Amino acid sequence: MAKSKAEKAAESALDAARVAVGEAEHAVKKLDKKTRRQAEDLADRLQVAAKDAQKAIRRAKKTAAEARTSAKQIAEHVAAPAASTGIPTFRELRDRAKSRGIQGYSRMNKAQLLHALGEG
Repeated sequence: MAKSKAEKAAESALDAARVAVGEAEHAVKKLDKKTRRQAEDLADRLQVAAKDAQKAIRRAKKTAAEARTSAKQIAEHVAAPAASTGIPTFRELRDRAKSRGIQGYSRMNKAQLLHALGEG
């Protein structure tokens, strides 16, 4: 049984198709490896970014706590001299002048308010 030209051509085409399929499968595996590597790299970068974000949050909380502590200390330091000397604040003097009905109290400075109230 001799093969006809058409059969030989068909077998040749079939062999070429098998080779092409094998090459395509190899290319897909190669792409899968590349895609997997890219996904792993992205996952690693994501973990690093998450750790960096957590560090930044901890630093921000620490800085905020330190700022609150500093603000409290400054406020205590500023408020302490007026309270310890017994000298009323400008606002207290202005409120007293207002309650006593002293005219022009809103334009007076602290010394003038003390004089107008008879405390200085």
